[in-house]
Amino acid sequence: MAKIYISDIRPNQEIESSFVVTEKQLRVARNGSPFLTLKLADKTGEVTGRIWERAGEVADLIPVKGVVSVRCRSESFRDELQLQIQSISPLPLEEVDPADFLPVCPVSVKLLFDRLRKIAASVRRPCMQELMRQLLADRPLMERFKRAPAAKSMHHAYLGGLLEHTVSVAELVSELCRHYRDLDRDLLIAGAILHDIGKVHEFQYDLYIDYSHSGRLLGHMVLGLQILEDAIGRLKSFPSEEALLLKHLVLSHHGETQFGAVRLPMTREALVLHFADDLDAKMNGVSRILLESKGPDEFWTSYQPLFERFFYRGMPLSSEDDDESPVDAEQPQRDGVQLNFWAMDRKKKIDNP
Repeated sequence: MAKIYISDIRPNQEIESSFVVTEKQLRVARNGSPFLTLKLADKTGEVTGRIWERAGEVADLIPVKGVVSVRCRSESFRDELQLQIQSISPLPLEEVDPADFLPVCPVSVKLLFDRLRKIAASVRRPCMQELMRQLLADRPLMERFKRAPAAKSMHHAYLGGLLEHTVSVAELVSELCRHYRDLDRDLLIAGAILHDIGKVHEFQYDLYIDYSHSGRLLGHMVLGLQILEDAIGRLKSFPSEEALLLKHLVLSHHGETQFGAVRLPMTREALVLHFADDLDAKMNGVSRILLESKGPDEFWTSYQPLFERFFYRGMPLSSEDDDESPVDAEQPQRDGVQLNFWAMDRKKKIDNP
């Protein structure tokens, strides 16, 4: 069965494909008949599926977080694509290609990790150098770090997203240190590299992206603090004040307690890290919106409740303008196009920047 991706589905199509079931709810219609609502996902997005025949019986057979084979018809309901499912059955894992279901970072992971090594090597104080060397030499930790997403939805929500986000934040704070020369650059670089490291354990990302048990119960700041404390504990001597300030960066980088910060930023470096982290998350989110959101015309996106505004796409280039546009040979080339964005909780800030 050839895989048909959610991003390619249009209304009024007969579809036969496979998807991950991320949610299922057995509901009752106004006439008293039960029906089953499913959230189905692959690496390009998420769509709602509904089953009306034998809904209760089917609900018992469908695994949540498992892969299913689906035969259905697509339709548009209140401007939202949904699937009317005629048949559905679980798929054995040996028949599943994980690459069909997990979105991947559009930038080479090798290139990103080389950039991470380079900026980590730029710290000067011996204690910070040793901490960076130890973390980067921890192979099991770095393998998870290279693969983990930065969030479940909205920003950097794909394999390698955590590495991409971390490198971007570290390079941002490095540039800010050129302008604000009183900042402790070594502390900021180390804090930027460490600020989200707990996300290697906060998420699970085998066939879908979701929170792990420890992610829901503790959160990435507490998990990151544990990783940092373990790393410092393996060093022969690490200045107590440096350790305290690094821990503060990890615990305060969300900026406000309402957005998950354990503590408000109380140093200049903590403020800078918070704003750099927030900026990178929002820029990635807005880039997604500009790429994917369909507005009433080609110049504007649809209204974005999370940001409480429309976004202007700009005037399209003519073919002549496009032909004459210079190519920047030094600009890093991307390996692909970011396609997937999981459902977002519109009542919260961009989740876990």
